[in-house]
Amino acid sequence: MNEAFNADTEDSRRLLLVQAEAALTAALEQYDLNEKDIDFIQVSEHVTYKIKDETGRSYLLRIHPGVASSREIASEMEWLEFLSKTRGLVVPTGVVNREGSYVTEVETERGRVWQVSVLYWVEGEHGEGNYSDGQIRQMGVLLAQMHQAARSFQPPAGFIRPTWGTEIFEKETARLKKHYRSFLTAEEFSLYEQAGGKITDHMSAMQRNEESFGMIHADFHEGNLVFKVGDPYPIDFGRCGFGHYLYDLAQAFLGLYPGQRQIFLEGYESLLPLLADTDCIHTLETYFIKSLIENQSYHAPHPWEAAELRESKPYSLALIRHYLDAKPFLFNAIPV
Repeated sequence: MNEAFNADTEDSRRLLLVQAEAALTAALEQYDLNEKDIDFIQVSEHVTYKIKDETGRSYLLRIHPGVASSREIASEMEWLEFLSKTRGLVVPTGVVNREGSYVTEVETERGRVWQVSVLYWVEGEHGEGNYSDGQIRQMGVLLAQMHQAARSFQPPAGFIRPTWGTEIFEKETARLKKHYRSFLTAEEFSLYEQAGGKITDHMSAMQRNEESFGMIHADFHEGNLVFKVGDPYPIDFGRCGFGHYLYDLAQAFLGLYPGQRQIFLEGYESLLPLLADTDCIHTLETYFIKSLIENQSYHAPHPWEAAELRESKPYSLALIRHYLDAKPFLFNAIPV
């Protein structure tokens, strides 16, 4: 999210990268990585680099925006360590610096203070949308494994991660309200506002218990999965926090076709059947539309992404109208 770094223009982005490289150099002095190659990846929610050491092992170095606290970053690493050590899942675990800390604080010449973290790189390739039914089913199994782990996770003292509830969603919708004109008319945006109100009402009435609510990835989609020998592995836990497990499931559905969603769900339910005494499909629909609105709120401020948002608008509006009219849409092809 470039906005986290105030880097939404070419000039501000160039300045950010100059400062980030200074922070990178200073941070690496506090690790025993013996780096050989350093490759810039992107500016998003973090400024990221891929580091390769002299043995050929790779790492991900992240420079965090100023809003991130060291305790919140360290808590992400504690969650990843739990998934790896206690549950045996392949995830990008954290690397400690020479002082034994997951977070390194550095200051650049301009007096700006940066938080830096390093993780072991998870090897694999992105699927680019060419998934077999078996891979999609395994994605569902993987998400269920993470939710199983969350049920037994006891956060250590001082553990801090965001809670993905109505407060954060209202901030997302407020941002979209500022930028919707890049791809929506006022009349079309009014449908988004109606959907947002329905989502908030539904979320406010949801119960939280150990079977339905806990630590989630909060950004589980095909872009945050890599595949090795056909098997999926999760990456990018930067949004991980507390939320309903169905939110994770709905986010995964966002990038899948209706038939693929059914296969994903079958994989998930092979380990964790959905609760029979709750209206899970309606909740999944609520979180699906919530994820859609959040995704567009993320991209709407960027002029270079407006064309893609306009291209997908007819389908987005059809989904929102189905949601407002209480017509099922998750597992059905809908006309645009």
